[in-house]
Amino acid sequence: MKERELRECATCGICGNKIGKSGVPMFWRVRIERHGIDLGAVQRQTALASVLGGNGALAAVMGTDPEMTVPLMDPVTLTVCETCCTKSTCIASLAESSAFEEPVSGEG
Repeated sequence: MKERELRECATCGICGNKIGKSGVPMFWRVRIERHGIDLGAVQRQTALASVLGGNGALAAVMGTDPEMTVPLMDPVTLTVCETCCTKSTCIASLAESSAFEEPVSGEG
């Protein structure tokens, strides 16, 4: 991570403190994505497996390998300090509070 990137993510997304406040020179970068199951795609894949004798593995090879989920929000990436990384946290709450930050795309 370059200096500019470090400066951009130097604040904990949970407590709002700078990452160095914990006294430990480490932090977490957490990417949150929310997906919904595409029931139509699942039903089509199940039907293909049924036609192929119930063989799901064969259906996966013979089919078009469609997306089985639909993204429900843009991914968000946030920083979590060492102090907060062991606390119980609601993922949906993190996603909501991070929605106001600029989404980070292209990370894998």
